[in-house]
Amino acid sequence: MTIMNGSLLMPINETGRRIAILQASLTDQGIAALVAYSNGVGDSAGTIRYLTSWMPQNSEAILVVPAVGAPVLISNDKNRARAFLMRFGDDGQVVKSTDLIGTLREWLASKIPPGNVIAQSGEFDLSLARNADFRSLLAPYELVNGNVIVSKQRLERTSYEVYKHQKATEIADKLVAHAMSIASMKGVTGADIMTELEFLGRRLGADSAGCWLAIGERPAETYFELFELVTPLGPDSRLQIGATVCLDGYYSQVLRIGMFAEPSSQLQAAADALIAMQDAALEQMKPGAPVHGISDVLESMIDTYCPYTRKTDPFRFQACHAMSNSYSDPGTSPFLYADRDKSLDMNSPAVMENHIYEVHPNFSLPDLGHVCAGDVAVVGSDGATWMSKFPRGIFRIS
Repeated sequence: MTIMNGSLLMPINETGRRIAILQASLTDQGIAALVAYSNGVGDSAGTIRYLTSWMPQNSEAILVVPAVGAPVLISNDKNRARAFLMRFGDDGQVVKSTDLIGTLREWLASKIPPGNVIAQSGEFDLSLARNADFRSLLAPYELVNGNVIVSKQRLERTSYEVYKHQKATEIADKLVAHAMSIASMKGVTGADIMTELEFLGRRLGADSAGCWLAIGERPAETYFELFELVTPLGPDSRLQIGATVCLDGYYSQVLRIGMFAEPSSQLQAAADALIAMQDAALEQMKPGAPVHGISDVLESMIDTYCPYTRKTDPFRFQACHAMSNSYSDPGTSPFLYADRDKSLDMNSPAVMENHIYEVHPNFSLPDLGHVCAGDVAVVGSDGATWMSKFPRGIFRIS
């Protein structure tokens, strides 16, 4: 059954479809159940978000998906349990409990005898105390890596997911546009911009929305705190922004440079080089091509252009990553790291249709400080196109 939203038929049983695929995989591998924990952050949040359509921050939950039968979501937060019931109640049972471990123990004891194989996911986000509890609880079972199973399934994306990323990207574009607009107002500070963008993103429906800012004539880095951005922007300021949005569990991010004055020839050349790097990475996004090729072309071009190596650069972050229900998709991230073990590249997954990639080459230059650009790409049947639409290059603030 589907409902119409814009021009796209959106399946209302999407989570049920994902659960069914996972259960078939568990059955094929002789695994009795997946037990997935999340504390609302990291890869574990993406796993539960993918399988239930929701996972809030600052909350704990355990999802159990048996190979046969209805899944159960255990939440220790009655308010979040209510929301889980709204988003997941048609596809599984939602249990409110102040004792996550105890409730899980009771469920396993009644459903899965000791000695069976259980796929465990989210263990890296467990606190030391929780980890000890889980080890004790799951000791009677043979454990396998559930993170790998779910991450592999998540690599196969649908047009429904592309649509969600598109709507998130539309919000990210609007946040960047709003930042450039209000930057021209007299007396505006970076703190004003950051708080305005958080408000706008949430008002536009985002689960979460925010940005990092770097402001100055030669920004040295990013991720300044509000209390560091109290000085009004001036005519010589360079505004660098990364706007990040999560909408219905799907991520997007857009990075731009804005200036009041005409950019120097050196800065303009750097901006042109950033676009060339992005476009070269886009050319690597053809279905069937190894994912690591995207990172390789970016790193090669950055190393050629930048006088610093990655290790000596005063400030450089990851040049690209895939996005899904996680900010950095776990199925591809090991093969997009600049400093990865390349001897493992034979295991690189392939680029697939409907994949979403964030391409944000960035590096430092002695006379300019840190420079960056970032756009969202979507992979089609014969290649990729840019999903983000805010004008590329240096934006002139007026």
